Amino acid sequence: MTLDKANLLKQCLGATRFVWNYFLAENQRMMEAYRADPSNPRPNTTFFSLGKEFTQLRRTTDWLGELPFNPIRYVLKYQADAWQQCFRSDKGFPKFKSRWYDTDSVTFPAGSFRLNGRSLHLAKIGQVVISGANPYADCEPVSVVIREECRKFYATVCYAVEHVEHNQNGEVLGIDRNVGQFATSAGEIRYLSDLSKLESRRRRYQRMMARRQQPDRKREIKPSHRYLKAKQLAAKTSRKIAHILNDWQHQESRRIADHFQFVVIESLNTQGMTRSAKGTIEQPGKHVRAKSGLNRSILATGWSSFKLKLAYKAELIEVAPIHTSQKCHQCGHIEKENRKTQSRFECVSCGHSGNADINAALNILALGTRAIGQGGRSGYGPDELSRNLRG
Repeated sequence: MTLDKANLLKQCLGATRFVWNYFLAENQRMMEAYRADPSNPRPNTTFFSLGKEFTQLRRTTDWLGELPFNPIRYVLKYQADAWQQCFRSDKGFPKFKSRWYDTDSVTFPAGSFRLNGRSLHLAKIGQVVISGANPYADCEPVSVVIREECRKFYATVCYAVEHVEHNQNGEVLGIDRNVGQFATSAGEIRYLSDLSKLESRRRRYQRMMARRQQPDRKREIKPSHRYLKAKQLAAKTSRKIAHILNDWQHQESRRIADHFQFVVIESLNTQGMTRSAKGTIEQPGKHVRAKSGLNRSILATGWSSFKLKLAYKAELIEVAPIHTSQKCHQCGHIEKENRKTQSRFECVSCGHSGNADINAALNILALGTRAIGQGGRSGYGPDELSRNLRG
């Protein structure tokens, strides 16, 4: 990619952030005025209305006219969806995008690009070459998302593919998800690669960032060059960790889906499990440091993303997690004392002993098999799964 094309892509990324913040500020002002006095006009936050206003803005802004029309306007579709979610869930207004803390992206919808093998032609940008294997070369690309991370551009191509049938061999597998690993009812324990060195390196870079001049929007303070350098090193390390985790989850979920039709997991409330234990000044929490470390480990393992990868490769069934780690899968006795240690299980009733995580996976399998016999499913149909994948 030439320097001119790279600069044009950076301008597109900056333009999407500008357009997002511009219309968000205007709509927030109108919404606050409408809530204060219903006689004031209520902002129309549909993509059609925002697109018409963007056309007027582009005619009066010279530098926007030099950039591709459809990709810059498409960011308003995401904002329209964010407004609809705001109205449905009452979670508050959409958030502004920061130059320093957010990762910008620009979406080239159909008609704004052409893809021929590894040659990608973007409207008003020109031809660029993308790397990596393409498993959907015979399918039709419908959009391309360009983002910049650590001074590198990444292109994510979305294809229209036919629904792929799951494995139909009738085999069922129970999975117990843990920190840095998962155990299966087949007696396997699959471990995530050791990321301790990379995580230690990232913490060191984060400490470097904390000691240097950081950006402050309210006081209009720009970050120092030394801060940006440390931030880039931390981001590069975080990207490497994320790629290792994502690859491990894809490899393991594919290996499972190739051998089993049904996959049974616990329905875990990850958000509740990783809630802070800090408490309040009047009622401070206990073991806050240990709980914080556990929360980081749970989130770093990526339970939710692993579940989504399983959901579109196999038929996923979720069961209640109650007593799965305290119940003996042989005699059914439930007792807290059965769990001797984190990894050792020994039933106080029948004397059965073994790995605690594998015992939990067998209990999960039994619950899932019962659900299959009763016609139960996970509830992850195509529509719900697509909603979860979109976030």
